[in-house]
Formats: sequence, C-alpha cells, structure tokens
Amino acid sequence: MQSIPIKVKNVTVYMYFNPLEPLSAVILTNATGTYSIGTLGLNSFYNLALENEGKVTNPLNVHAKYYATFETESGHKGTTPWMYCLNNSSKPDFGRTISMVPSDTNDIGVNLADESGFITLGELTDITVSQVFPSPGIGQRTLITNGTGNIIATRFGTPHEMGVQVNDGNWLDSILVGSKNIIISAKTKKGDIFSQTGYTAIKGEKPAIFLKQFF
Repeated sequence: MQSIPIKVKNVTVYMYFNPLEPLSAVILTNATGTYSIGTLGLNSFYNLALENEGKVTNPLNVHAKYYATFETESGHKGTTPWMYCLNNSSKPDFGRTISMVPSDTNDIGVNLADESGFITLGELTDITVSQVFPSPGIGQRTLITNGTGNIIATRFGTPHEMGVQVNDGNWLDSILVGSKNIIISAKTKKGDIFSQTGYTAIKGEKPAIFLKQFF
C-alpha cells in the first residue's frame, strides 16, 4: 500500500521512554509537516517530516527514539508510534519500519510441518487467509482466497496445536514460515461459518499449514 502524506499541525515531539516509566520530555512544540503510514512487502513504515520545527525546548539526537502528537487539517488528533530521528536539522525527519515477520521463528509449530503428524477434524471450503499488520500498523493483506482444505490438530503433545491445512486455492502473496497474526475464514461441510484468528504460518507452500495452541 503506497503511503499518502497527511498534513499535520500543532505537532509536539517527545523523547520516548520505556512505557513503564512515568517520564516525559518535550523536545519541540507547534511544529507543522506531514505524517504518512504505508506498507511495502512484509513491512509497514511510518514517517513524520516536519517543514517547520516550531519552538524547540530540547535538542534532537539522530537515531534516538521519539514520538509525537499532532492535529490534522480537519481537526483529528493523533499520536504516532515511537520513531527514530533521521535528521535533526531545522526540518527534522522521523521514521520507523516494522517487519510483519517475527525475528524468532523457533516457537509454535515451526518444526511440525510434516502432514503425517496431524489428524483431520473436518473439511473446509471457501477458505480465505489474511494477515493483520502488527500494532501500531492498520489493515491487513490477503494471502489465500477460494481455498479448500481441512481443520487439523496434532496427534500428540501438551499443549496440543490445532489449525487449518489449505490444500488448494489462489495464493495471492508469499507466506513466510513464522508469520503471525493470521486470520482464517471458511465454510464447514455443513455450511457453517468458520472464522478464527491468532494463527502462525508453519508452511507457506501447498499444502499451507497454520497452527495455534489449545489445551
């Protein structure tokens, strides 16, 4: 999704501290500029570009963490996620890129991609698989449509893992092992609606496998 810069005013920039610490340091106030959010592949990105730094009360440090509050031209008030200072000139820039794929894939089900390790609990049709952008991102991307497959569960283990195996359908985007925040909707053999969230991608190519834990 291509980003569309939004003009912002009354921007106040704060130093970012650990959220558990009751600390706040104002860096500058009454600034103006543009704020944009977008996605590129498996990444979401945020950018705040100030055209006027307003009133500066503390110095900016490149690569330090900051966040900002702002007001749009229509009067909407918002807050950015924390971002790195990329430029501490009189027209400072802030930015941050967040990957949708976790750096540690050695968790739920990653080593269980062998189909022989599962039992089939029921058939599914009209499967749609999507991935929600991680917070503070907004939106989602569709991975598979018009899929057919099964509800599955691991044969052994505590906690057990259950999920969905998608055998066929339309693959619209790449699915990397370890991708989280997966949503799956489908119809059961009886025509009931199946819709669940919180899956992790265990296998991306056909047949794709998505799992989550249950006890």
